[in-house]
Amino acid sequence: MKNIITGEEKRVCLTTDHPAVQCGIAVWVDDAGNAYFPEDVQNPFYELKEVVEE
Repeated sequence: MKNIITGEEKRVCLTTDHPAVQCGIAVWVDDAGNAYFPEDVQNPFYELKEVVEE
C-alpha cells in the first residue's frame, strides 16, 4: 500500500481477524497491526498494488 501524498509504502494484508472488522468485512492491516480501511472502501489517499515475490 502506498500513501499517494507522502510516498510512504507499507506491506498490508487483508484480514477479518482484527478488532476493526465490522459486519465481517475484511480490513487492510500492516505488520504492526494497524488497520487502515475496509476491503469494500476505496480510500483516495492510498494506492494498493500486488507484490509478487520471486
